[in-house]
Formats: sequence, C-alpha cells, structure tokens
Amino acid sequence: MWLINKGKKYGAVFIVLGVALFAFYISQNWFQLLLIRGDSMSPAFHDLQLAVMDRRADEFTYGDVIVFRCEGLSAVLTKRVAACPGDVVQIREGILYVNDSVSDVFSAERLFSYAGTIEQPMLLDGEQYFVIGDNIEESKDSRHREVGAVRAETILGKIYEK
Repeated sequence: MWLINKGKKYGAVFIVLGVALFAFYISQNWFQLLLIRGDSMSPAFHDLQLAVMDRRADEFTYGDVIVFRCEGLSAVLTKRVAACPGDVVQIREGILYVNDSVSDVFSAERLFSYAGTIEQPMLLDGEQYFVIGDNIEESKDSRHREVGAVRAETILGKIYEK
C-alpha cells in the first residue's frame, strides 16, 4: 500500500514537471505572455496589461507592434513599426513622412512636437526598422538616440492586437 501511494505522489510530480517544461518550451519558442509596462503604447495598450507575443514572427510591416531588446536603455521595449528596411523617414513640420509620403501608420492628424533623430531624412538599411510608441508625446522610441533604428536581430516577436 505504501509503494502505491508513493508511486501516485511521484506520478503527480512528473506530470507537474512535464507541464512546466512544456509551458517553458512554448514561451521560449512560440508564444509568450508579456506584461506591458508604462503608457508609451496608450491607447492601444495600457500600463500593466497582458499581451501575447508571437516569437515565431520573422516578418514585420507597417503598423505591427513589435517587442525588441534596446541596449541603449538596457530594456525590452514594445513599439509600433512606422518604417521598414530601405525606407527614408523624416518628421517635417510635425508630420511623419515615409518615402516622402505622409505615414499611413501615424497620419497627418497626429502631430509630433519632437523629431529627434529624424529632423533630417534617415535612410534605413536592409535590417533596420523605425518604431514609435502610440503615445507619441510620452514614448521613448527610434526618435531618441538611446533607442535609434531597431535592428532585425534584436526583435523578439510581434504582439497580437485585439
């Protein structure tokens, strides 16, 4: 009787351990729950909101919300892709231009009071993305030297939006 109860106890431990290892594998390779910190992505995402990140994503385009490592701030950031590799990006008179056209992601109704690194046109190389937080006045993003253009190899994944 004692051996049977002991076997059940070890069986439960193995099940719990198996589930934990499977969850770890999923979060490292497929999908991960992510806690949004701060208000730089407001109103799309708010402080302390949970979001799902797709780690398998390897192609990103205008409007995608990505998660990336920022060495300049020693942090992981969540921002929206405003310009893609090969684009020329600039803020003129408060308006974001991508390839000399008003941005589809941040339209002319959304005026930027801070241009930062893109007061002059910036050409993104084949591995760079220009990202901006939805809360454009509060966001620390590619307009700031500490963040700059995001290199593809630093991108961790893409956030699913509602």
